[in-house]
Amino acid sequence: MKIIKCFIFISLIIILLDPNIGSANSKELKIPSNIEFKLSNSEYNKYIRRAMRAYTDGEFYGKKNIKKKYKKWVKAKIIIGDKKISSKIRILGDWKDHLRPPLTSLKVKTVDDSYFGVTRFNLFLPETRHAEHEVFWTLVLKKLKFPSLYTRMVEVNLNGNIYKAIFQEDATKEFLERNNITETVILKNNDFDFYLNEEENEIYKKLDLLSYVVDNNNFLKNETSNFIASEAINKSLNSNFFNERIINEKFFKEIHKKYAPHALAPVNRKYIYLPSKKFFLPLYYDGNIKFMPGKTNCDKKIDNEILNDFKVEYANLTNKKLGKLQSCAFSDIYSNSLNRLSNHYEFLNSYDQNQKKESIKYSQIKNKILNFLNKENIGSLKSDKPSKKAILYTFMFNDKYFKCFEGIESQKIISCNQIDQLAYAKYISESGKFVKTDNFKSYPINLGAFNNEKPIIFINDQDKKNFYLSEEATYYFINKEIKKELVTFSFKNNKSKLFIQGKFADVKFDFKTELNEEKVLSKEIARYDKNLLTGCVNFFDSNFKNVSIKSTGMNCEDSVNIKNSFGNIEKVEISNSQFDALDLDFSQISINELFVDNAKNDCLDFSFGDYKIIKAKLDYCGDKGISVGERSKLNLINGIIFNSKIGVASKDDAVTSIDNVMIKNINTCLAAYNKKKEFQGSTIKVKNFNCDKYQTQLQTDNLSKILILK
Repeated sequence: MKIIKCFIFISLIIILLDPNIGSANSKELKIPSNIEFKLSNSEYNKYIRRAMRAYTDGEFYGKKNIKKKYKKWVKAKIIIGDKKISSKIRILGDWKDHLRPPLTSLKVKTVDDSYFGVTRFNLFLPETRHAEHEVFWTLVLKKLKFPSLYTRMVEVNLNGNIYKAIFQEDATKEFLERNNITETVILKNNDFDFYLNEEENEIYKKLDLLSYVVDNNNFLKNETSNFIASEAINKSLNSNFFNERIINEKFFKEIHKKYAPHALAPVNRKYIYLPSKKFFLPLYYDGNIKFMPGKTNCDKKIDNEILNDFKVEYANLTNKKLGKLQSCAFSDIYSNSLNRLSNHYEFLNSYDQNQKKESIKYSQIKNKILNFLNKENIGSLKSDKPSKKAILYTFMFNDKYFKCFEGIESQKIISCNQIDQLAYAKYISESGKFVKTDNFKSYPINLGAFNNEKPIIFINDQDKKNFYLSEEATYYFINKEIKKELVTFSFKNNKSKLFIQGKFADVKFDFKTELNEEKVLSKEIARYDKNLLTGCVNFFDSNFKNVSIKSTGMNCEDSVNIKNSFGNIEKVEISNSQFDALDLDFSQISINELFVDNAKNDCLDFSFGDYKIIKAKLDYCGDKGISVGERSKLNLINGIIFNSKIGVASKDDAVTSIDNVMIKNINTCLAAYNKKKEFQGSTIKVKNFNCDKYQTQLQTDNLSKILILK
């Protein structure tokens, strides 16, 4: 026992001292099997009082939901050796099976740090999620390449109260990025029906229209993100269109119907929206997994190596062996998945906005509202809250935010008023928020965005090699394979974007703008657009072989953005970028020659990937010559960087290796640091280092290191 304790202690010390353990260059989370919370006496007493009152308030145990007034945050410290992570905890769950006073299921969020790369997570009492079955199911979905929340069994110590729990991360920005998905909106059903009385329940049932809210409300940062969320809500209410655009939905429903039917209940469905493709990805939640003899198929056999790997991973997460029925279920599911699952990296089909299939109920309500807005003077819309019982609708229209009330008795729109961005964001992200009308709880039915999608134009003429982008739209160039061609795109509108997807061999791309400098500089710029695109030119899900890319005069957050792609690019030439020149995300790319001249921000930006550059020459970068971040690896063989603020910056678990570099006329030659709380420090290793005319040679923090090698 002493030996075991010593080993645990030494392991913990190693974890605390080495910022690379558990996070660096790995998408896999490594959450310990135990977690300790320390609450002050006052905060602990608050938590205990709420737990007891929630348990005794209302009907008997298991017969009624937990009231929202008991789900308030208290301050806590997560203890890891000598380290204390500031956090907040609260009671979690809808029903009283989450209460076992003084213990409860917990929702946890860190404040200024992360817990091994996780900023928000849940701790479920085992009986609420069938304990190890929940771990099994999330692991199955992970093996099938569905985005899956990291889940494991842990031992919780809450002020000396020790109990078992299911650790499950929340669906946050960090979760999405670990699954190679740029932060986007995640939808869930607005579960206000938990809080309805009998009369209210009947009224909303007759309405027969689901209301979706944003699950990850931190995404709602600005008008553009509000629109993306509203577009997703709109498409989720157009039922026929929605079902057609959920990737692998048929297989997802098939396996859950057999083993985890509770996950298919509308209240448990969650969806990740991919704005650039108008696709949704299903996200599992709360399946109540069951294995029943007779229903679990034990006849299916799979490769022993696949099954053994699954057994090992399951044992690591549960400290238990995989049961026979579980083994049968995994083999059954995995064997049936072969050649049936597609992924969101596959080629995008054309999308005709005019063929959306709106549900009858949705169309009726939308038309009522639009007729009211056309009839009334928008500038003098009624703002008074109705005195009679009414249904509340919220929506976006022409990039403005509205709430309207429909009388329950009259079934007519009786008032509308414009609201601000913050108020709208709260309506579309808060389950259980309501307005009282004549003592009736008017929960918002979120309708999404009306008639203001950014146009999509598919370039279908594959024989043509010169294209002109003249519309305020996103152009989609989808080609499964092009070889030995020169393809030119000329931007004639400063609000045009280009989405490219394909397999390209020995292709030369030339991107140029035909706009004058005055128009370019006057353009209002956002970090991303309504399709979540950051580049003027956006390569997605592409395969490169000896490709050349040339870009001149682009005016977007990134001149060229390459995402979820791999292969070799022979040559990149980018000049006169109004912001970043080249941005690579979630990719594995090698570039032989790279030249950037005059970028107003970063010349090169790398995140979440593995990259190699043989030769780079960067001149006049407004901020950083090379920025390497978010768990990326970069190997630079030869680099020349002149006239920038920072030569090479490496941050947030990135590892940057440089063989030869010359840096001149610079503020800071090399910088390594931590920026985002879900990551740790960074490393720069450099040989043949030559930096001239600088203010600061090396800049690092206590989590990072710069190694000058001989």
